[in-house]
Parts: sequence; C-alpha cells; structure tokens
Amino acid sequence: MLAAANLETTKNASGKAYFISQGEPVNLWEWIDELFRVMDVPPIQKSIPFTLAYCAGAMLEGVHRLFAVNKEPKMTRFLAEQLAKSHYFSISRATYDLGYLPRISTAEGMKRLQQSFTEKQENQVQ
Repeated sequence: MLAAANLETTKNASGKAYFISQGEPVNLWEWIDELFRVMDVPPIQKSIPFTLAYCAGAMLEGVHRLFAVNKEPKMTRFLAEQLAKSHYFSISRATYDLGYLPRISTAEGMKRLQQSFTEKQENQVQ
C-alpha cells in the first residue's frame, strides 16, 4: 500500500526492491526453537556441520537432476546456506522512501501465532 501511494506522489520507490520485516535482528536457531516450543514440537537436539549439509544438498540436487525428479530435494545447497547462519536485512530504505514502520514486533508476532495455534488445537479437540 505504501509503495502504491509512493507511485502517486514522489515516485522515488519506482523500480526498487525493499526488505519488509519487523526491523529487528533475529537469531535463526533461537527463533526456530521458540517456534517449535509454540507449536509443541520437540527442540532440535543435534546438528551436523555446514560442510556435510552442503555436500548432502549437492548430492541430492544431483540425484534429482539425474533422475528428473520433479520435486525439490529435501536438502539443497541453498537451504544448507540459509540454515547455517542468521540473516538480517535493513529496512532503512523502506522507512526512508516509503515511510514503512513495523506494526508489530517479532515477540508480539510469536505471541499471536501461539494464541492462534492454541485456538486451532482447542477447536480440533471439540
């Protein structure tokens, strides 16, 4: 909505890409652990080295390509790279060009997700 409004005024957002998030750095595995806790999933107890995950991704990609499997492999090199480290992207350009400000924090979002999940679980029991 902000980008559309911008195109009607200053047009300084035209053709640009923006990262839209809560604007807070998040530790990936702490966030995943919290998500699993909210979803009543046991926390991750083990890990494998990045190099092994990356090689497994390359191998599975090759097998899928060799046998023309239409589905994406369960592990890819890209997925290994994404799960190996936390990522943070600045929203400063979206704030400056579009006036974007996050509406809810990451903590509030997780709280809402937990409420929604709990309600869904209760409705399935009934």
